[in-house]
Amino acid sequence: MAKALVLGLRGDIPDDVVDDFRRTGTSHLLAISGLHVGVLLVLVLGLVGWIWGRRMPWYVLLPLAAVWLYALTSGLPVSAVRATIMGSILLAGWALGRPHRTLPALALAAAVMAGLEPRVLSQVSFQLSFVAVAGIALALPFQPRMAELITSRVGQEQRWWQPWVKFLLIWVGTSALVSLAATLATWPLVAFNFQQIPWFGIPTTVLALPALPFALGGGLFTALLGLVHPVLGQVLGWITWIPLAYILKLVSWMPHVTSEGSWVGIPLVLAWYGALGGLVLLPGGLGRVTRFLGWQGRSMRQAVPDQSGGRGSSGGAGGPPLAAWSQVGLGVGVLALAAAVLLWWQVFNGPDGKLHVYFFDVGQGDSAFIVSPKGKQVLVDGGADSQEAVRWASEVMPMGDRSIDLVVLTHLDADHTRGLFEVLDRFLVGGVLTGVDHAGSAMYPQWAAALDQGVLEPLPVRSGYRIELEPGLSLEVLNPQPMSLRFPASDVNNNAVVLRLVYRDVSILLASDIEAEAEARMTSGRAALASNVLKVPHHGSQTSSTRGFLSRVDPDLAVISVGSGNQYGHPHPEVVNRLERLVGDTGIYRTDRDGTIELISDGSKLWVKTD
Repeated sequence: MAKALVLGLRGDIPDDVVDDFRRTGTSHLLAISGLHVGVLLVLVLGLVGWIWGRRMPWYVLLPLAAVWLYALTSGLPVSAVRATIMGSILLAGWALGRPHRTLPALALAAAVMAGLEPRVLSQVSFQLSFVAVAGIALALPFQPRMAELITSRVGQEQRWWQPWVKFLLIWVGTSALVSLAATLATWPLVAFNFQQIPWFGIPTTVLALPALPFALGGGLFTALLGLVHPVLGQVLGWITWIPLAYILKLVSWMPHVTSEGSWVGIPLVLAWYGALGGLVLLPGGLGRVTRFLGWQGRSMRQAVPDQSGGRGSSGGAGGPPLAAWSQVGLGVGVLALAAAVLLWWQVFNGPDGKLHVYFFDVGQGDSAFIVSPKGKQVLVDGGADSQEAVRWASEVMPMGDRSIDLVVLTHLDADHTRGLFEVLDRFLVGGVLTGVDHAGSAMYPQWAAALDQGVLEPLPVRSGYRIELEPGLSLEVLNPQPMSLRFPASDVNNNAVVLRLVYRDVSILLASDIEAEAEARMTSGRAALASNVLKVPHHGSQTSSTRGFLSRVDPDLAVISVGSGNQYGHPHPEVVNRLERLVGDTGIYRTDRDGTIELISDGSKLWVKTD
C-alpha cells in the first residue's frame, strides 16, 4: 500500500483489495493522480497558514516545493506532472493577487499541454486530472472561511487541548471539502467512461483523506530510514501502519454499492460541466454560493491571502524573517532531493518483477544464482574456486545486501562445493538444501564445519519435493530418487540434486552432474522433464546428455557450465552435436565462450544476456 501511494507501484496489492477500492469508488487513492497532488497542495497550504500565517511568498513557495518534490519522489508520472503544473499555475495566480483567475490559468496549462501533444485531450487520465484540479481550485477560497467558522465554534484557546481540536477539525473539514469538490467535478467523466457509479465513493474518500498525508509521508520516511538501518525503518513502519491499516479497513468495511452508469451520456456530461462553468463565469456566481451557505460576512477576495505580509483573515503575528526561511527552505529542498534520488536508486537496484537466473562463469565448475520476481535469492552450488561465487553474487545482488534465502548443494564434488564455504562465511543464509549425505566424501569435514559455523541444519531432499519460492514460482526436486531406488552412496554424480525451476509458462532444468544411469531412471518415471532451458548435465561430459534424456527434456536453449581449456575435454563433441540437432548452434550457450549467462523471464517470454 505504501509503495502504491509513494511510488505508484501497485503490483504487490492483492486483487481482492484492489477490488474493494474499485467497488467503493476509491481506486484513485491507489494511483498517483491529480487528487494526491491536490490533497497535498491544500493540506500544506492549510498547515503553513495555521503555523506561520499567510505571509508571502512562503505561503505559496512551501506548497509549491511540496507538490514538486512529491512528483519527483513518485518518479514524475504523467498524471502527477500534469496536476503539479496545474497546481503551480494556481499558486502563481494566488501569488500575483489573482485568486479569481485560476480557471483561465488552468485552461492555459491545458492548452500548452495540448499544443505539445494534441492527443492528450482524448486521454481520460488528462481529463480527470484537469477537472479534479479545477474542482479543488474552485473549492480553495472556501477553506479559510471554513477554518474561521470552526475556530469560532471551538472558542477561545484557553485550554491546552483546544488548539489541537481546532487543528484536527480543520484538517478533517479541509479533507472533506477537497474530496467533495474533486468528486463532484469528476463523477460524470467516471460514470461515462467506466460505466459505474459507486454511491459510497464520496463518504469513503472523505473518511480516508485525513489519513492519506500521514500514510504518504510515513511510507516515504519508512523507506528512507530503512535504507539507513532496518530497525529504524521498522520503528517508523509500526507508526505508519496505523493510517495504512485504517484506510484498508475502511475500504473493506464500507458498503460496495454500485450502479450502472450507462445512462450518463455526452449530453449529461456537457450539461453538468456547462452548469458548473456558468456558475463560475457568471458575475457574482461564487458570491451567490457563499451567501447561500450563509457565509455573508466576507467577500471571496478577503478569504484568500493578500500580499501585505500579514496573516490575512487569521490574524496574529508574522513568522520568522524571510532570510531564515529561505535558508531552511533551501536545506529542506536539498535533503528532499537527495532522499528522492536515494530512494529511486534503491528501487532501480531492487527486484524488477522478473525472474533472473545467472549461470556464473566460475571456470570448470557449477554455480547458478536465482533471483525471484520479488527479490528472493537462491544459490545452487558454488564452483571450484573459493572466491568466485562470492564475487559474482556480490556483483548481481543489491549493494549492501548480505543475505541469501536458500543455498542448494547438489553434491559434494569440489567443483560444486568449494565456493560455498566462503558463501556460508560471508552471507547470512536462510536455509540449506542437500541430497544424499556423503559423510565419506573428502569434502565432508570442511562442509560440516562451514555449516556449524553458520549454525545451519541442512534439509535433505529427494525426488517429489517441491519448494514454493513465491506464488507462481517453484523448485521441483527430480533427483535423488527415494531410498529404495537410490544409487550406491559412492555414486556421487547420479545421486546429485536435480532441480526444475518453474515460473508460470517457463521452466529451467538444472541437471547438476547426473550421468546416463540417473537420466535413464528419470526418463522412465512420471516426473515432468520438459523444460525451455537445460543446464547440461556434467559440463557436457560424454557420460551424460543421452538422446532419450534430451528428447524428454526437449529444450529450446542449452547452457553448458564449463572452464576454458579444461583437462577433461568438456563439452564432448558428441554431446555438442546432439544439442545442436535439438536447439541449433545459436541455442547453445557456454560459460567458457559467453562468460556469465543471465536468463530473464516474465513467465511467458525468455531473454538471454551474456558477457
